[in-house]
Amino acid sequence: MPFQATYDVQPDRRAYTFEPGIPNGSRQVGVLVFHGFIGSPLSSRPMAEYLNEQGFYVHCPLLPGHGSYPDKLYGVSSQAWLAEVEEAYRVARKACDDLFIVAHSMGNVLAAHVALKFGDIRGIAMLAPVIDVPDSRLRLVKYARFFMPWYYPHKSKRESMQHLVRERVLDFDPTIDFDSPEFQAQLPQVSRVPLSGMHAMVQMIEKGRTLWPRLDVPVRIFAGEDDFAAPPENARQIFALLPTQDKELQIYPGVGHEMMRPFEPIHRTLWNSVSAFISEYAPIASSANGQ
Repeated sequence: MPFQATYDVQPDRRAYTFEPGIPNGSRQVGVLVFHGFIGSPLSSRPMAEYLNEQGFYVHCPLLPGHGSYPDKLYGVSSQAWLAEVEEAYRVARKACDDLFIVAHSMGNVLAAHVALKFGDIRGIAMLAPVIDVPDSRLRLVKYARFFMPWYYPHKSKRESMQHLVRERVLDFDPTIDFDSPEFQAQLPQVSRVPLSGMHAMVQMIEKGRTLWPRLDVPVRIFAGEDDFAAPPENARQIFALLPTQDKELQIYPGVGHEMMRPFEPIHRTLWNSVSAFISEYAPIASSANGQ
């Protein structure tokens, strides 16, 4: 069964499924969408609605521990994320004849896992993929988690981390007065990240390094030159490791980690590129979307 959160998840952060109406006898082309660490289906929903308008079935699961503040990741394992995307595959496979995956950040490792486990994914569009942790100290969480259960990123002196905390909090609730004394008193609780969850993320990234050299399906990689969470060197390294000859890499200047979201000026170009890739490798899509 798909993951059911035991904590509050706002409606726009929950799993979604968009089913297009297609003519009888047409093949249904589906797109699985996987979000990244501390992300949610919210980040891809506008892009998914666009793909659905093009005639594609689109399904995005909510990974366990996600969809709310990061403290919900406490005790969640990387195996739970793998099990959830496998379940999402089975849901989409029942509805579709041809399946593609569009994944963001850590979600790209989940995409590679699904493609290799089931063997019938037609292609993957990778957005801001990761091959290494952004900070080498994260490799130590497998030890630190036993005596320091929580990381408080708001205490970091790194400007990029402080910016990320503000960005994530306001993304969850744009009405928050982040700088008010009342909210600052709550900040340690709502922004804290369990080291067990960070360890699961590191495990997933390490798993990815065993998958990239085996992933022989058509791949399109999109990355942002100004991405601090997944610097573009990640995309370049993954591109070099992929054994498929059918691969392309696009790095956008001046673009950050959330390239598919409407506040990023490049988003419409990206959406078009993803749609064109899917249509190219599923020609029947043209009859489904009336093109």
